[in-house]
This record gives sequence, structure tokens and C-alpha cells, in this order.
Amino acid sequence: MSETLSRQFAVRTLSLVAMTGILASCTSSSHQLPHGTATSPSSGSAVPTGVVVPRQADKILDRYQQVNNAANATRDASLLATVEAGQLYAQSKAELEQYDTFSKKRKKEYRAPFFFTKRTFYIPARGTWFAASANSGKYRTFMVFEKFGSRWKKVVDLLPDRRLPPPQIKNGLALTAGTYEVSDTLSPTPVTVAIEDLFTTGGKKSGRNLSVTPDFKAIVKTYRERNDALGDRARVNFFPTAPQHPTVYTLRTRTGVLAIIPLAHKQVSVVKHANLQITPTEAESVYQSRPRPQIVSEFQGSALVNLPSDSRPEILDYEYRLVASR
Repeated sequence: MSETLSRQFAVRTLSLVAMTGILASCTSSSHQLPHGTATSPSSGSAVPTGVVVPRQADKILDRYQQVNNAANATRDASLLATVEAGQLYAQSKAELEQYDTFSKKRKKEYRAPFFFTKRTFYIPARGTWFAASANSGKYRTFMVFEKFGSRWKKVVDLLPDRRLPPPQIKNGLALTAGTYEVSDTLSPTPVTVAIEDLFTTGGKKSGRNLSVTPDFKAIVKTYRERNDALGDRARVNFFPTAPQHPTVYTLRTRTGVLAIIPLAHKQVSVVKHANLQITPTEAESVYQSRPRPQIVSEFQGSALVNLPSDSRPEILDYEYRLVASR
């Protein structure tokens, strides 16, 4: 997957009406995670054995960047599948499918190799996953790798631009939390439903249990402006759907839990009047190019959420990618 991520939503026109607009578009910016709070390959200190040791985690990142760079250069989705899974692979595969719609600049950026530097690992004592943060170009990424059979694959890649609460470390290992452990009004697993509610109702239901953060406001803005691009001749709504990989990952912090959660929804656009059709975006046209009365586009994503023990959960970062359209 390209290391420069953005949140994308479909932009369309009615084929019988001259209207254009943007539902939502924003790009994550760089942020430095706190250092010295987790195991690092350069620390040189003795670390109790976890699901991997830092040296193994380091090699996993090395292999990932090598294979991903090769897959990006050759546009090889099968090769990419050897190092990615879940929502992330669905997004990467879609990027390869949509590659011909990219601008010249974006194509060049996509093919350019990337490398992870200043790595920090958050390694649990047991389980089949670990988290990592690293610099990649001008970005600071937050990643999750999970073991599938004998292979470690990246399943989450986020670019938080807010300061993250540092995960707690004991004897060199990251402490985890139960996915249904209550933190004020919500536990990690139901947060997925709450975030999707912001898209579905603007936060009138379970979304009310989330703190009002910049990301919260951005999603609600998308909900409120969802019909603006098509005017009063069509309607646009979001509906939750199943994430490609529904696993929730948790890291305990001094004040609560840091949760990495899956997201997915469908964006359904329907004309209100007969004899009208919606023209799909360039990206949607990759999957079905003809204008039609209804367009259903699927987005897969993930989010990083802070769940303090004494206040409402707050979204620290989220991202979606168009992965299918009909």
C-alpha cells in the first residue's frame, strides 16, 4: 500500500444536471509518537520474550517494506497479499485497480520506494499481533502486524496527527486490555458502531457517546453535507457493513485504553426523480462505468481511538478507502 493515505469519499455528478461537488476530503498529517516508552531495536536492553522479540519485529518491518515496494513498482496484488491482510489489503488491492485514474504526480509518488526509520515496537506478552510506529517520509505511521499461519502481515496503517497516550510497558512488554473492558460509556468493540453512527445518523444514536474531537466533527460534517454534491435531485446515505477483518486491538495506557478498531460502510446514492442517472467518479468507474439511478460504493477503513477511564472515547485518527462500487 502507498504510505500516503487520505480519507476518500465519492464525488459524483448527475448526468442530466450540471452539478459537481465534494462530499469530503482530508489528508492526515505527520506526528511524532512519544519515544522511550516501548521496546526499540536500538535500545540494547534485555527484554522478556513476547509474541516476537524486537529483532524479529525489525525483520518483519524490513520484509514488509521490501515486498510492498516491489509490489507497488510492479502493481502486483498477489505479491502484496503475502504481507498485507484485512482492510489494509482490501484498500491496497483497490489502489492497484484504480491506479490508471491517478494523476501523474500521484503515480510517481506511488511507485517511489519508502523506508521505515525511528522504529518503536509495542509487543504484547501473548497473542498473534504487535503494534509499531515509525517514520516513513514526512509521516509518522502507526501500524499493526498480525500472524496468519507462518506469515506476519500488516493489517492496520494509520497516520495520527494528534498526540497519542503512550501505551503502558511492563518488563519491556506492552500491556493489553479486554476488547469489552468498559471505559466510561463505551468499550473498544462497540466503538465501531458508534463511529459508523456518525456517518449514518450524524451521531443521533450511539455516536452521542463519543467525545467531540476534530475527527468527530469531520465525520458529522460529511454526514450533513452528503447530499450537497447532487443537490435536491438525489439523496446520499451511509450504511454500516462488515469489515474485511473485524479484529479489535487494544493497548493499555496510564489513563485507559488505546484501541485500534475496524470500520466499513456503504455509500448509497439514489436519484429522486425518473429519467435521471448518476455519473460515477473515475474511481467508481473502474468497477462499473455506466451512469445509473443508484450507485452503491463500499469503503473499508480503521480508526485509532483513545478510551479514557473517566471520559468519553475520542477518535484520534480514522481513514477509509473505496474498495468496490456497483
